[in-house]
Amino acid sequence: MTGDDETLLLLSAYADGELSPGEVLAMECRLAAEPDLRARAARLRGLSGAVRATLAEVPAPETLRGRIVRQIGFADPEPRRSRLGARPALAATLVAGIAIGASLGGIVPLGTAEAPSPVGEAVLAGHLRGLAAPQPFDIASADGHVVKPWFNGRTTIAPDAPDLSDRGYPLVGGRIDIVDGQPVPTLVYRHDRHVISVTVVPATGGAQAGEARRDGTFLERWEAGDLTYWAVSDLNARDLRGFVELYRARTARPR
Repeated sequence: MTGDDETLLLLSAYADGELSPGEVLAMECRLAAEPDLRARAARLRGLSGAVRATLAEVPAPETLRGRIVRQIGFADPEPRRSRLGARPALAATLVAGIAIGASLGGIVPLGTAEAPSPVGEAVLAGHLRGLAAPQPFDIASADGHVVKPWFNGRTTIAPDAPDLSDRGYPLVGGRIDIVDGQPVPTLVYRHDRHVISVTVVPATGGAQAGEARRDGTFLERWEAGDLTYWAVSDLNARDLRGFVELYRARTARPR
């Protein structure tokens, strides 16, 4: 194991559960191959647990929880302990996470009371499989005129693949994912080191535009005509929403 600062920072973030799904997979591969790194990780987890056990949990005022619940419009759920532990600096964040129903499993809707969608779970699974693969695409191209026709004959949908590189979201390729037992197209974009998957499925009718999250992964969903679009990334919610707005603007059909 190398003792460089980057490795130590990544290892600390891994121990605290703060890495993206792709980074977790990469770190776990390293841990499996490097006994010294694995031992260091075990020591860090033990130290982190000891520190959390000795820190007094800082209670947030009940009025704060009430304001959060009223502002978001969610019913106040039963409290759940966050995986991040009881660090004082994160007390307010933990309260907000409780108020919006954050959990370790399943997609947590934001801004809607709708139950987690099986389609959304399948879309998320396709995104995570793409991150775990050597490359997150089946065809590598920055040209939408190459990527879009590539889907013909492979899926029943060939979505527009606009060039968004001028705004920092270059197209890098496309792949086929399986949703509800059917092959569907997924466009792959990048923003800095983040991967954005845009999966397109037939519209089921009545689906509302909205966002959801699972741990550090965010999903945005919207409908256009007879299609439903899902954008998935470990980008923060604001940047992913900006990407979606740009994508929708570039693919809008004139009336």
